Amino acid sequence: MIVSDLKTYYLQTYGCQMNQYDSELIAWMLSERHYAPTEDAAAADVAVFNTCCVRDNADQKVYGAVGHFKTHKENNPEQVLVISGCLAQKDGEEFVSRFPQVDVVVGTHNLADIPELVERVQQGEGPFVKVEKKGNHFHLPSSPASNFKGMVTISMGCDQWCTFCIVPYVRGQLRSRPLPLVVSEVKRLAWEGHREILLLGQNVNDYGRDLEDDVDFADLLDALKDLKGLDRLRFTSPHPFYYTQKVIDSMAANRAVCEHIHLPLQSGDDEVLKRMRRQYSKAEFLDLVKRMREAIPNLSITTDIIVGYPGETEEQFQETLDVVRQVRFTSAFMFAYSPRPGTPGAMFKDQVPEKEKMDRLYRLIEVQNDISYEDNQKLLGQEFEVLIEGRSKKHASRCTGRTRCHRLVHFDVDLDQDLQGRLARVKLEKGLTWGFIGKMLEVEPHFRAWSADKQTV
Repeated sequence: MIVSDLKTYYLQTYGCQMNQYDSELIAWMLSERHYAPTEDAAAADVAVFNTCCVRDNADQKVYGAVGHFKTHKENNPEQVLVISGCLAQKDGEEFVSRFPQVDVVVGTHNLADIPELVERVQQGEGPFVKVEKKGNHFHLPSSPASNFKGMVTISMGCDQWCTFCIVPYVRGQLRSRPLPLVVSEVKRLAWEGHREILLLGQNVNDYGRDLEDDVDFADLLDALKDLKGLDRLRFTSPHPFYYTQKVIDSMAANRAVCEHIHLPLQSGDDEVLKRMRRQYSKAEFLDLVKRMREAIPNLSITTDIIVGYPGETEEQFQETLDVVRQVRFTSAFMFAYSPRPGTPGAMFKDQVPEKEKMDRLYRLIEVQNDISYEDNQKLLGQEFEVLIEGRSKKHASRCTGRTRCHRLVHFDVDLDQDLQGRLARVKLEKGLTWGFIGKMLEVEPHFRAWSADKQTV
C-alpha cells in the first residue's frame, strides 16, 4: 500500500473510564475499516471527539475544541468530524446547528453506527445526528489500549437518579451483561497477557439486578476467583448503597481483587445526601468503611466529593470535612457543584453562590492534601509490588506504576530497559501528596504477552 493512501483517524477522549472504554471500541471499529491512528488532528481523515457532560467545564472544553476544528476543515474539507458520547447524547442537533464543520453526532447508544455514517459522509451524504435511547454495544469486542491492562464493561446505565447527575439521562437505565459473557471476556484478556482487568459500570456493584438469572456483583467476583493469568482485578465506579456484606466478603476472598476501592462520598451531611438522593447516611457510610477495612487489611479508599450543593450550609460542609478526617481517604476527586440542565439539582432555588462554593472547595482540598501527605510519610521505607505502566512523561530515566493499593510510584531505571507490564518490588523513599519516589529493588525477568500472530516471552 502507498503510504499516502493510508487512511487515518484522530481520537480525543474526555471523561471517565467508561468513555475511555468506548474510545477503545471506536478505535477498534475504525481499525477494522483500515484506519490507522494519528496525533495529527488537522491532517486526519476522520476526527472523533468522544465526549463527557458530567460537569459544565467538560462541555466547554469540547465546544472549544470543536470550534477550533473549523480551521482544520477549511484546510482539509474531506475530513469527517465526529462527535460521540455523553455530550453528543445530551445536545444532539445543537452540534450541527452550532458548528457547521460537524458531520456526525452519535450518542452513547449508537457508537456501533460510526463507521457506516463516516462512509456515508465520504460519499456526499449528511450531516447525521443519531442519538437514540435504545441499542447498546455489548456485542462489540474490547480492544484494550495496552498489552497488559484491559477494561471490561459489565453493565451500562444507572437506575439511581441522583439529583445532581446527568448520567441516567445520557447513558440510560441499568443494562447488565450476562455473567457467562463477562467471565469469558475476562478469561480471554487474561490469557492474552492482560494481567490487570478493570470492570466497568456506572454503578458497578449494582450489576445483575436487571438479569433473570438471580446473580449479583458478588457472584461475578466469585466467578473470577483464582482465574489463571489474572494478577489484579479492579472495578469502578461502585455505589455505597449496593455494598452488601456479601460483596465485601467476595472481595476479601478473591486474591486478584486489589486492596483499593473507589467509594464516592459526595457529601458527609445527612440532609444534603437525602437531597442528592444518595440512599445512605453519614453513619452508614462510616460503618461501611469500618467493615471494609476489617475484611481487607491495608485497604486504600479514594472518593468523589461535591461541595456547594444547593442548600448546603457551612455547618453541613463541616460534616463533610468530618467524614474526610475520620476516613482519611488516600486521595479524592473534589468538585464545586456544577448544575446540569434537566436534572433536579439544577432546578433547586437555593443555589450556593460561586464564591462560597470555591472557598469550600479550596478548604476541602487543603484538608485532603494534608491527609494524603501525612499518610504517605508513614509508608516510607516499606516495599511494595508495583505494576510498571511505562516511562514518566517528565523524566525519561524514570518509570511509573501503581501498587495494588493504587498508589502512584516513580523510580529510576536504565534508559535502555523496557519494563512496561512487568511487576517490580519497589522501596518507597520519598512521599509526596500525589504519590511516591521509590527505588526499584528487583523486577521480574520477563512478562508474557500474546498477540494474534505470535506469542512472545
